Amino acid sequence: MREHIESVTNPQHAYTIRVGGTVDGESMRDPIGYGAYQQHWENNVELALENIGDSEVVNPRLSIDGRRRWHSLDELVDSIIDPSMTDAEKARALWEFARRHRYHSTTADDEVKDTIKMLNIYGYTLCWDEAYTVSNLWQAAGLPVRRGVPHGHCTTEVGYDGSFHLLDSDEHLLYLLRDNETVASEEDLARDHDLVKRGHAYGILSAENRQRNESAAALFVYDGPRSGGRPRVGNHRMDCALRPGEALVWQWADRGKYHGYGDPPPRLSNGLWRFTPRLDADFARWCVDADNLQSTEEGLVPTDATRPVRLVYRLQTPYVIVGGRLTCEGDHGMQCAYARDGHDWHVVAPDGNLDPHIPSDSPATYTCYVRFEGSVEHLKHLAIELDLQMAPLSLPALHVGDNSVYYEDDSAGRHVRLTHRWQERNDLVPPAAPRLQAPIDGQSTTGTQPLLRWETVPAADDYHIELGTDSAMRYVLSPVFEKLISNTPFAGQTQWSPPENGQLNPGTPYFWRVRARSADGLWGPWSPTASFVLSAPGVPLDVELDADWPTRTMTLYWRANPRGNAPVRYVVYASDERGFTARDSAHEIYCGGAIGLQPQPANRVGECDGLSLQVVGPQSEAANRSYYRVVALDERGTASGPSDLAAAPRPFIFSRPPAKAVAGATTHYRVQSLVGDGDLRCISDGPHRYQAAIRDADALCFLLDEGPDFVELDAQSGQMTLRPAERHLGFHTITLRVQNGQGGVDVQGFDIEVVSEGPK
Repeated sequence: MREHIESVTNPQHAYTIRVGGTVDGESMRDPIGYGAYQQHWENNVELALENIGDSEVVNPRLSIDGRRRWHSLDELVDSIIDPSMTDAEKARALWEFARRHRYHSTTADDEVKDTIKMLNIYGYTLCWDEAYTVSNLWQAAGLPVRRGVPHGHCTTEVGYDGSFHLLDSDEHLLYLLRDNETVASEEDLARDHDLVKRGHAYGILSAENRQRNESAAALFVYDGPRSGGRPRVGNHRMDCALRPGEALVWQWADRGKYHGYGDPPPRLSNGLWRFTPRLDADFARWCVDADNLQSTEEGLVPTDATRPVRLVYRLQTPYVIVGGRLTCEGDHGMQCAYARDGHDWHVVAPDGNLDPHIPSDSPATYTCYVRFEGSVEHLKHLAIELDLQMAPLSLPALHVGDNSVYYEDDSAGRHVRLTHRWQERNDLVPPAAPRLQAPIDGQSTTGTQPLLRWETVPAADDYHIELGTDSAMRYVLSPVFEKLISNTPFAGQTQWSPPENGQLNPGTPYFWRVRARSADGLWGPWSPTASFVLSAPGVPLDVELDADWPTRTMTLYWRANPRGNAPVRYVVYASDERGFTARDSAHEIYCGGAIGLQPQPANRVGECDGLSLQVVGPQSEAANRSYYRVVALDERGTASGPSDLAAAPRPFIFSRPPAKAVAGATTHYRVQSLVGDGDLRCISDGPHRYQAAIRDADALCFLLDEGPDFVELDAQSGQMTLRPAERHLGFHTITLRVQNGQGGVDVQGFDIEVVSEGPK
């Protein structure tokens, strides 16, 4: 065990601690994701901040290397953003901070909706908490927010650049539009589920899993108008005052004491609040009630030996109190008691254990009272020790090397002792920084799914890869581009490629790096950052359908993307699944728990050289589907990513009716209309959420509004049967209607001539 003791008498005090060894807590911690992270070892043990002076110390604050300045919401926000940032940069920086400092758990009350409490005391949230804590950050930075409305999930969107964007720090959701730059809104995701399917839900600790992404897409079901913000919740500050003999002790140990209504969170720390009251001439100054006591050289003695004595102390901490113990020494028959409010007293057992009086599912307690009462000849020593819950990532941690420590407070005077205790070990050797192989040095690589390769690092059992547009690697492009290789199909290899085509842009410089982890959980240094650009066509733009109602046809139009290689040909994909993924071969889609994965055919339906293609009409070669995407090909056949989704109006009758019917014969006309198959969507079944299935499919109903008595129309199949007789010779008007059960209606009217069969 190593120790450093620092004495502080000035309002600002700086010093340096040198930590030896080869590992520390940060290097033995996995990246933060959705679930609880792994902490394989921790070098920090405790840091005690004690008032050893004669006056009160007000609001002591400590930071190491300028980190974790989280005393208040304003101080926190100021430590993350600066005035030179754009609103988009502020929103992203605050989201990145939020998702890197919490995991998925909850107290099941409003405690963790307060951002400062959550970060310093708990370190975890569920979605209904996180929607507030990240919203508090954005609003403190002056950014507008809008409440999200996904199914069975709770989100907040942030506003900048004239629109709102979904940055979900609970499930690590950040989805980019087809430009691979703009953060999508919830409306965008509900309109086109493929934006979610090609993402990576739940962050780096979750496996790269297509079915999980499709399930995540099913939460976004509403793309209509939205309204409503979120209130700012909580105004907690980490303010405190230390009386002489009082100490705040940050500790990294988990003693299993926590506040919350449910099972214990998987990762927490328990610190201490210690108070050893001075039983001297000023003893009454530091308590809230003292009766029948006076100070002597031997301690406190009764003023009247025939009467009992009483001492009451109030304790207030910035951390939630989750247990404790009381100690009373002297020649006495004293009884200890505890009260949350100073009125409802509970007698403490002779062993001084406070834990039974502060169960985990009791209201969160930051202030309490303790009472020492009874018969005594002289009172020599009192000690109060409260267990506190602390968020591990908030603690003032020391790391290997030089640590610059800065102390400050708001006191008129102080004498503070700071005691750091930590461990050092040299038995573990960090893996070397990987040597990147390709693509590097700004070289060009073909296509939008580059294979990133690096050399094997001896003794490495996993790799962490990041890719972004910033050479300083402040942020990854999106969660798609931050992976533990063990959570991808490339597990055990020294390479990785993006799972879907078209998520990187041609001509844009991208930067990437890798670090290795040993089997002991020790991360090595990052590799030097390498850069590359892609050679491919850009994603086709402004894809839309134009309906020609007189001819009952639709033509798909698009615009060539000026970014990237010049397109020479285009491929059109079509499906009746809303938010479908463009596929050249047979594939599977997830259809919900009861049905599971179902096979689907390839959905490539046509090619052309120009910027348009007729895709709906009576011709047999037409696609006649409800949804379309376009992919560009350059002269080498390199494909762009798939375009945005173009949706056809539904229903849309594209079949051509017969012009004539022969008297005495039967004529059939199959009315054909575009139909939507819906998409994977969640609904609730009573209290049960996330009931995913393919929903909102069109249910076509064919109705004959007008026509002669020889015409019949099957309402379900759209099969029209005409059986005219000789008496029906001539022209007849027919009007039919198709409804899709989604509020859509189309009408087709035509005139048919009944003619004689003629001579045989």
